[in-house]
Amino acid sequence: MAKRLFSINSWIFGGATIGEIAKRAKEIGVDGIDISGEPDTTNVNEVKDALAKYGLVPFCINGNFSDEKRVCCHGDPAFRETAVDYGKKCIDMAAALDCKKVLIVPSRVMGSTFYVSRQADWQHSVESLKKIAEYAKPKNIIIMIECVNAYEVTLVRTLRDGIKMAKETGCDNVKIIADTFHMQLEEQLGIPHAIRDAGSDWLQHVHMGDNTREVPGRGCMNWRDFLLALNEINYTSAVSFEPLPRKMTQAQLFAGELPIEELTAELKQSFDYLQNIQKTI
Repeated sequence: MAKRLFSINSWIFGGATIGEIAKRAKEIGVDGIDISGEPDTTNVNEVKDALAKYGLVPFCINGNFSDEKRVCCHGDPAFRETAVDYGKKCIDMAAALDCKKVLIVPSRVMGSTFYVSRQADWQHSVESLKKIAEYAKPKNIIIMIECVNAYEVTLVRTLRDGIKMAKETGCDNVKIIADTFHMQLEEQLGIPHAIRDAGSDWLQHVHMGDNTREVPGRGCMNWRDFLLALNEINYTSAVSFEPLPRKMTQAQLFAGELPIEELTAELKQSFDYLQNIQKTI
């Protein structure tokens, strides 16, 4: 089995600079970083310099979809166009960083109702994703649909949902990204089964959070079975830490309520924990 690649999501460090995040990533021992998808406010050269300084890989651009102007399934075509434009900016950012993957959430985030109907919203997402993927294709960039739990989105929730939508775009550079926290709420046959069912062609990246949404090892999720399933499908992409430490909200993390030293220590402990499990399988 090849070396398991590990990453961390930059957004969990709140307002820390990319230089500080890269320094902490190196201390933790991971191989790279998932970069927050804010193209209008990110200095790409600073990101490049920080990654190069610490020998880290930019594994993906994580699109952020709390803004209504970034909703691929919006009922208003003007908003769908701004969502597509945002996706294209994330692709340009990825290309500038020599990063090959961009995460898109095609569902309405933190909404409980459809804009039009499930069928219409689904089709609008497919159309938006197709435009984004066609823009990404000549740049050799993969678009990854994130599957999110039912308490946070209106559409794509299971890995099978994500694969279905990816197929409907008709674009071979549309794949999926899994998230263990969301999966433990949505995958009725369990996380290992869903991973095996998806396979390594569709599954291009994984976010990790325990059942409590804290770092792996703080809850009761079976991480050995998770890593075994990845081995069984010959998964070679990265697995990335995306916890909410102490069950904090994103707003609390962004406000710097968790000292960066404490966050680093939690991530390091969890990284070592997973590494030790990986050695036994």
